[in-house]
Amino acid sequence: MPIEVTMPKLSPTMESGVITQWLVKVGDTIHEGDVLADIETDKATMQMKSYEDGVIAHIDHAAGDEVALGQRVMVLAKKGEDPKTVAAGLAQGGSGKAAVAKPASDDHKPEAGTATSPTSDNGKQADAPGGRLRSSPLARKIAAEAKVDLGRVAGSGPGGRIVRKDVDDFVAGKGGAAPSKAAAVAVAEPRAKTLAPAARISTAPLADERIPNSRMRKTIAQRMLQSKQSAPEIHVTVDVRVDKLLAIRETLNKELAAEKVKLSVGDFVTKAVAMALRRHPALNATFEPDAIVRHGAINIGIAVSLEEGLIVPVLHRADELGLIDIRRGSEALASAARGGGLSGEQLSGGTFTISNMGMYGVRQFDAIINLPEVAILAVAAAEKRPVVEGDAIVVGTVMTLTLSADHRAVDGAAAADFVRTLKNLLEEPARMLL
Repeated sequence: MPIEVTMPKLSPTMESGVITQWLVKVGDTIHEGDVLADIETDKATMQMKSYEDGVIAHIDHAAGDEVALGQRVMVLAKKGEDPKTVAAGLAQGGSGKAAVAKPASDDHKPEAGTATSPTSDNGKQADAPGGRLRSSPLARKIAAEAKVDLGRVAGSGPGGRIVRKDVDDFVAGKGGAAPSKAAAVAVAEPRAKTLAPAARISTAPLADERIPNSRMRKTIAQRMLQSKQSAPEIHVTVDVRVDKLLAIRETLNKELAAEKVKLSVGDFVTKAVAMALRRHPALNATFEPDAIVRHGAINIGIAVSLEEGLIVPVLHRADELGLIDIRRGSEALASAARGGGLSGEQLSGGTFTISNMGMYGVRQFDAIINLPEVAILAVAAAEKRPVVEGDAIVVGTVMTLTLSADHRAVDGAAAADFVRTLKNLLEEPARMLL
């Protein structure tokens, strides 16, 4: 009996998904675990995988279609069945006889191997010519509107991913066709040299453009507005001197060089936040209309900025992790986020969020609370500043942290006490070893 494949639930709040790109076609033989399509959910663009073996006899929807959760997207002919016969039967109204494929994603718990890196899937995601093209949803949307074949566009993103700028440059005649691997290596150095002058700001007239909101952008807008309208925020800012932390970081990184692990300041912040939350459970909570839920697990969301918007994958049980595990876990989440390979589990369960803009040289900023969590920490850059020591002014490295807390659940004194603990841990990082 043929098998009906339905739209799976790829995120906890997903009600429908947009098929941004099919990676298979009618007549293809597929196996369990093969990636069938990229699906844009309310959280991110994620992979839809097959949970059955078979030959694709029929595809119900074209790329760009929005499909409700559980609605059929394709029909597979099982072993021994003729795909053409199955397709003919569907055309004659025989779809009701097809078996429904196991909705393996409906429980929000992807099977082992679901959370794959962008380059470790079933082989159809290779970046070689003829394989899957890696591109952002916005790039695909703009390319579709401009009727540009993405196969002709060279990607400049991580792993050759095609981003919006690549399509814009191609349309403007500035970008070249996608080179072969050999050609890419050959032109790598000249391309770098030609890009250098681009740092100068162009004086060419700018054109108006209208970019339709993606589902992800709509979700971000809705959630941010909801947070600002419903959560009365209190902001607590503190300057943290991190000279000792930087010294320890340098020492550890030399020892870890052989393991190719390089700790960041953000890793120490994540560790310190996790430890501080253990002492201040009121901050590791969510707010509900009739209760404040203090969570037993400390799951820290780490905001990752993508071209399409902001996404917050979750480092589960961060308080139980060492610095090396935090580094590797954070890198894996960021890589999966940028490659569109996050699983539902990696996107859910957060109890506290960290937003770090230190890499942009930002001195201080306030982050918006990621509801229903009750607090978020904004981390700015560590920079040299004049510091008062006794009666003298010396040069020290200082980082500004700002906690935004939901005043419905967190009082000002509790927020300040949490920040004080965090400051003490970061200024005396050896305490994190106790």
